[in-house]
Amino acid sequence: MLKLAATFANNEGKAHQWNFSEPNRNLSSNEIQTQLEMLCTVGLFEKEGKKLYDQVTSAKYIETIETPIF
Repeated sequence: MLKLAATFANNEGKAHQWNFSEPNRNLSSNEIQTQLEMLCTVGLFEKEGKKLYDQVTSAKYIETIETPIF
């Protein structure tokens, strides 16, 4: 299973994680960064008046390999 894990900073600099299952691996790093930056402009993610996803700071793929034992 593949997922995209992105780290964002809120407007106070604290880190928040966002994960997306089965991302499109055909996108370039610039395309992914652009799309993640678009999440910052939506304004849907706020808590107590603080913008949770103010700036994207990093992103990575995480691949989980499951091996059945029995």
